[in-house]
Amino acid sequence: MSLSEKLRKLRDNRNWSQQTLADMMNMDRSTVSRYETGKSIPTYQTVIRFSDLYQVDKEYLVEELDHLLPKTDLLGYMTKESLEDPDLDIILQLLQQEPELKRNLLDIYLMPPKRRAFFMDLLTYQIKASKKHRNI
Repeated sequence: MSLSEKLRKLRDNRNWSQQTLADMMNMDRSTVSRYETGKSIPTYQTVIRFSDLYQVDKEYLVEELDHLLPKTDLLGYMTKESLEDPDLDIILQLLQQEPELKRNLLDIYLMPPKRRAFFMDLLTYQIKASKKHRNI
């Protein structure tokens, strides 16, 4: 059963309308509809919120999400940089040590270009501000 089908079934089993669920999840009803029709893929964090709300094991929903997200270890997702770049090795180590960072970066990757640019600018600003105010 697909993630969208599972989300729809869980909501239907509780006799909740899409609007009721949207209010509980603090999102638009149209977003719920897109998740349930498979037109949009929820973020990892959103899937976890769904599992908490529906009181189901998170793996029940996350395993389906894993099938929908791009596989970064496939050849089509290799960087154009030289694999001998020492910075890439450091980045790979960081991603292995911080799985939440990896999930967040995948979420950013899946965003529309303007939204992705916004988050990249925000991240850059936060890092620069952190460097500027090290003594705090």
